[in-house]
Amino acid sequence: ARGQGLPQPLLLEDPMAVLPPTAQRLLAAARRLLRDGGYEALRLSAIAAEAGEAKASIGYHFGNKDGLIAALVDSLTHDANRALIEETAKYPPGDERVHALIDGETRIAADEEAFRMFFEILPHALRDPGLRERVAALYEGYRETVLRCLDALDEEERRRLRPFATLMIAIVDGLAIQHGLDAGATDVQAATALWEELARPFLRALHGRRRATAAGDRAAAPPDGAAAPPGEA
Repeated sequence: ARGQGLPQPLLLEDPMAVLPPTAQRLLAAARRLLRDGGYEALRLSAIAAEAGEAKASIGYHFGNKDGLIAALVDSLTHDANRALIEETAKYPPGDERVHALIDGETRIAADEEAFRMFFEILPHALRDPGLRERVAALYEGYRETVLRCLDALDEEERRRLRPFATLMIAIVDGLAIQHGLDAGATDVQAATALWEELARPFLRALHGRRRATAAGDRAAAPPDGAAAPPGEA
């Protein structure tokens, strides 16, 4: 939509594929400038020139510079998040799905190029209220991705699992910082393997409560054709 940018993460939709060709060229140009010159290279005139488009087209497609940068951040992590959802969906809730989730997050944390570009943007997002709101919305989407991978079925499970999702993202970001600073001294695989070992008992207990609740509901339900107890008709 004109001037709307990308207000929330698109999850399985590719943020590049759903944009018009002009917007795709602008986003690709911004990514090249960010990679080669850092955040200071993201001037609207430079982005437009790199894309071979009019400067006004940025406002048309993204609303403003904040909208373009939010779309850029989303594009940096989109493929990894989509792979996370698709890979975990192959397994039923349980240990295999948890392993697939943490294995996917391990790959995200080790993606040095994507995180280097993201960390170019992050300090500016903390200082700029408009950009901060947009990047915060992206983080809400990342938490939602973890909840989706963990098959949080209802509001009670979402409430219990939201702190886990928050911690999961904090671990990924923190490992990415350490890996970017000194990859040789940061064993991302070992760190996430430990996190998986610590997380399993918590997630198993939650899954056990889900099974117990489901069994209790089945036991309380009247047999087919049976009359409901007095007062429940």
